[in-house]
Amino acid sequence: MLDSTGDRPDFSLFLGPDDQAEFVGTAQWRDRAGRCRPCLLYVVLHRRGGEVWTHACRVPPDRRPGHVTLHLERALPGDRRAELAAWLREAAVRDD
Repeated sequence: MLDSTGDRPDFSLFLGPDDQAEFVGTAQWRDRAGRCRPCLLYVVLHRRGGEVWTHACRVPPDRRPGHVTLHLERALPGDRRAELAAWLREAAVRDD
């Protein structure tokens, strides 16, 4: 699920010095073709030019070492990390 090192994804291309990425959990996510795929879920807080935005993101596995694919699922103005983390958990495919 992670790159070959087993570490968390490298978000250096996505995050500025004042941004934060918070791990929400692992999950199955239904893609556009209806298949369930494993992924990592994150909320990302961006602070730029006096504005604050929160993004709900998922990171599917990538077999290419060092590569990260980040899917933006939802974005809201302000610090809405708790709200979007709950949304990600709810939107993930359940096994029950």
